[in-house]
Amino acid sequence: MDEVKVKKARKKGSSVTAVPVEKPAEVSTEIVEETISSKDWKTLLMVLGIIILLIAISFAGVWGYNKYKAASILSVDELHQKNLAGDLDEEEGYVYNGYSFVKVEGLWWTELNKFGTRLKIPLHFGPKEVENISIQGTLDPAFNDGEQLFLSINPDVRDKYYTLALSELSFNIVKGLDREPVGSCTAENWACENRTIISCEHNPLNKPVIELDLNETPGITLSGMCIKLSGSGYHLTRAVDRILYQWYGVMN
Repeated sequence: MDEVKVKKARKKGSSVTAVPVEKPAEVSTEIVEETISSKDWKTLLMVLGIIILLIAISFAGVWGYNKYKAASILSVDELHQKNLAGDLDEEEGYVYNGYSFVKVEGLWWTELNKFGTRLKIPLHFGPKEVENISIQGTLDPAFNDGEQLFLSINPDVRDKYYTLALSELSFNIVKGLDREPVGSCTAENWACENRTIISCEHNPLNKPVIELDLNETPGITLSGMCIKLSGSGYHLTRAVDRILYQWYGVMN
C-alpha cells in the first residue's frame, strides 16, 4: 500500500501586496433601473460559493485549527486516560492499532507523534467506521515531492457534505502533512478564473493532485500522481478520513 510521506515542520511566512485603488469614474445622476432574474441571482450565489470554497482551502490551517480547538482539550486528555484504562464504552472510546480514540462533541480524537511533538487529531469518523472503504491502485513516488498539493474540486457541485469533506482534508494537509493545499478546479468556470484546472484525467504538468469526486460508490483510487476520493453525503468524508488514517500510520 502506498504511503504519503510526512515532511518535517517548518514556519511559513506570508506577505501582503498592496492593491492600487483607481478613482471611480463619474456616474450619472440619472437612476437606471435594472431587473436581475432569479436565475442570475442563483448563478451569482453559486459562483460566490465556489470562490469561498477555494479561499477556504488556502486558509485551512488557520480556521480549521481554531474550529477544532473549541473542544475541551482537557476533557480529551482525561478521556484518553480512561480509555487506555478500559473504563469507556466502545461508543465513547476504543484503542485501535495502539492508538487511543475518544469521541468528544461528535469528533473522534487521537494523538500522534509527528514533527517531534504530540499532535492531536480530530476527525468525523473513527477507524472502525472506515474499514470497509477500499483503496485501489498505486501512486507515483513523486507524489510525495514538493511543498504544494493540488486539491481539485468540481465547480458544478453544490453540496454541504462535499464542503465538509473538503475542509476535513484541507485542515489535515496543512497540520498533519505539512504541505500547502492549492485550491484548483476540475473544469473551467467563471469562479475558477486564475485557478489551475487539473484532475486525475487532466494533469499535463504531472502535479500531485487530490480530486474530490461526488459519487454514489465510496472509494479511493490511487493513480500515478493523483488520488481520487469518491462518495456522496457523509460517505465522501469517510473516504477522506480513510486516506488520512493511512497517511498518519493508523491504518494500512
